[in-house]
Amino acid sequence: MSYLHPLYVDRYVLYAYVGLALLIGARLDALSRTVAVPRALAGGLAVAAVAALLPYSLQLRTPQSRLDDTLAAARAVRELGRPGDGVLFLPARRREPIMSSPEDFRGLRELALARHAIPSGTLHGIELPAPRIRARMLTAGRIVTVNDPPGQPLDDTPQERVKREVLAEHFHRCAVRDVTGMRIVLYGRAGRC
Repeated sequence: MSYLHPLYVDRYVLYAYVGLALLIGARLDALSRTVAVPRALAGGLAVAAVAALLPYSLQLRTPQSRLDDTLAAARAVRELGRPGDGVLFLPARRREPIMSSPEDFRGLRELALARHAIPSGTLHGIELPAPRIRARMLTAGRIVTVNDPPGQPLDDTPQERVKREVLAEHFHRCAVRDVTGMRIVLYGRAGRC
């Protein structure tokens, strides 16, 4: 069914190749017992079947196969941000770069986070209420944001709305970096780029 309409991300079910190899091997073993196919030939066919899947498997492990390049996003944040700048994730689920490369965010202040992922028992942490996010944002001279790529629907939560409103009303865009699956934007107040 997945060949007609993808139901899974391929790399997340890659482990099933082991089962496929075992099934092919078992079938070839049974075939070698009933049709008098030499075991060496059956083994060679099993290896060939798995080897045929190898290029596809290797392609799934390249950066180009990913929907997002979190490491490139983290590098862009490091290049655009300066110590003391604020950082926001628009939407909050865009926290993957800081989770995979926290060192690239060193010195930046998270303006919306109330509790980190592990202590909160969530995947992306818990954000502050919208009024507290607004107050924190207004203390910043510059804010680096990690965003969905252009054209994605906007999350309509009070926190996400207040982030967009404060940026639009009090900041202007200083720099934009597009990476695979994300957009990194540096915002600054007048004269603070």
